[in-house]
Amino acid sequence: MLFAGYCSAGQLTYQFINPDFGGNPLNGSVLLNEAQAQNSYKSPDYDDSSSASSTSDLSYFTSAIQSQLLGNLMSNVSQGKPGKLVTPDFIVNVTNTDGQLVMNITDRKTNQTSQVEISGLSN
Repeated sequence: MLFAGYCSAGQLTYQFINPDFGGNPLNGSVLLNEAQAQNSYKSPDYDDSSSASSTSDLSYFTSAIQSQLLGNLMSNVSQGKPGKLVTPDFIVNVTNTDGQLVMNITDRKTNQTSQVEISGLSN
């Protein structure tokens, strides 16, 4: 007893890590990424040939040209100029109606259309 010193202790509290049980919600993405990294199961329906690595150089080139043409069309839109872009996937038609630009976008596969109206651009 001569060598026993003064000891103090605090209350021991447990904090959950998993957000489902009251843990910090920011831990959810970390836990999901860890679970997916450990998952070695491959679905029998999984098709390896459709991965991005099997994309040909021609597809990359075509995609790059479409992106550049769409960028040029968008820069014309910011200057108030009308234009049209037709690709195998979509049609973008920009018209200037009384100082207001109207952009009609059509998905060629589903024929769904979307319309964006732009006003207040400087000419």
